[in-house]
Amino acid sequence: MRASAEGTSTMNKAAGASLILLASMLGASSAAAQARPAGDAPVAYVVKPGDTLIGLGRTYLNKPSDYRAVQKANKVQQPKRLRPGSQLNIDPNLLKSTPIAASLSAFTGPVFIETNGQRAPARVGMALSEGQVVITGANAFATFELEDASRVTLPSNTRVRIAKLRQVLINNAPQRVFQLDQGRGTISATPTTNPAGQFEVRTPVSVSAVRGTEFRVGADGDKAQTEVLKGAVGVDPGAVASANPPVPAGFGVSATAGGVSAPVKLLPAPKLGAGGQTQGDKTVHFAVEPLTGAAAYRLQLSRDAGFVDIFAEATVKEPATDFGEVANGTYFVRLTALDAGGLEGFPADYSFDRDLDTLDAGAPGDTREGKHRKFLFRWSSAGDGVRVYRFQLFNEGGKVALVDQPGLSEPQVTLTDLPPGAYAWRVVAVRFKNGTTTEKVGALQTLQIGK
Repeated sequence: MRASAEGTSTMNKAAGASLILLASMLGASSAAAQARPAGDAPVAYVVKPGDTLIGLGRTYLNKPSDYRAVQKANKVQQPKRLRPGSQLNIDPNLLKSTPIAASLSAFTGPVFIETNGQRAPARVGMALSEGQVVITGANAFATFELEDASRVTLPSNTRVRIAKLRQVLINNAPQRVFQLDQGRGTISATPTTNPAGQFEVRTPVSVSAVRGTEFRVGADGDKAQTEVLKGAVGVDPGAVASANPPVPAGFGVSATAGGVSAPVKLLPAPKLGAGGQTQGDKTVHFAVEPLTGAAAYRLQLSRDAGFVDIFAEATVKEPATDFGEVANGTYFVRLTALDAGGLEGFPADYSFDRDLDTLDAGAPGDTREGKHRKFLFRWSSAGDGVRVYRFQLFNEGGKVALVDQPGLSEPQVTLTDLPPGAYAWRVVAVRFKNGTTTEKVGALQTLQIGK
């Protein structure tokens, strides 16, 4: 199954004026049971002339009577008399809000949206809301976007719950909170102009918060990794904020229950090997120029240049991989290198044209008709277009052309009474497609007749 559409989606949050990200382990573990992310931070509201707690309750709180909770939390003596310029800290769960729009912009493979425990197959353009869970199965990919063009791209075997997707009325601050239960994701967070805006990615042991950046979060058992491509990200291994400085762009860290590693410089983008941007063979395959320091390479295929509609991925130790058969068209490949610690480096994106054009030689056959011995040479081709063939037979070593037969419309030719000896033969295919002519030369084949 495959679907696509334009779109984007993401995860971010404001923590003062800093950019913060918290990447950590996923899954149930003893460490997860010991550490839990901190609760929602209170929303700061600066009192304006004429404000009263009762009036604020009617306008901005879910229940007008909730003003009493705000009064108690802020130790306000007189709810009808507030000092302009003073600050109220309000539990965000008490505040009125409006939903923030989000939608599934592209997916490939088995992707499901879970609502109140019930799963439904994904659909392109499907609206997403608080409480829903996006689930990608094996060999599946999904991208969802928010109305501010923030984007979240999820690979296979990932589960993300939309915990909050709302805009608070009291300060017009967006709240976007996602619970990453397992897997990994690439996040592009559109910068917010509202300093109170919240964009968080939570795991069972951590909170990741940003105000506009590009980064990746991954987790495997009791280890998590964060790679910062743009902006800056603060990484905290537990529920209490640490004093670690934000991780700058171009660096990554690993996090465990015991702490966060020192920042490690990310590997540069790898380069695509020769011939990768023209794919005419039976399967699509790429070679990557080996990169110093790389322990593995990751390649992703997408139908669009923004890598919203990803449809294949491979992580390999050797700098080459095969993706099997792919329909004709123009696609994009993204290359990254992983270091010995598993941190993924900067990406390099290339377009490539998939235009199937194969030419394969078959085994010659021979038959006898009376005194004559006939040799049937056969071959096959695949791909769009009309072809004519040229058959060539050479003496041993392929230096002298004994037979040179152009203009063949059928993929075969018969020769009679070849004398004993060693021969080499090949076929050249001339293809006519969309007003253009291309030539493909087959590999030399050997034939031994007699001793």
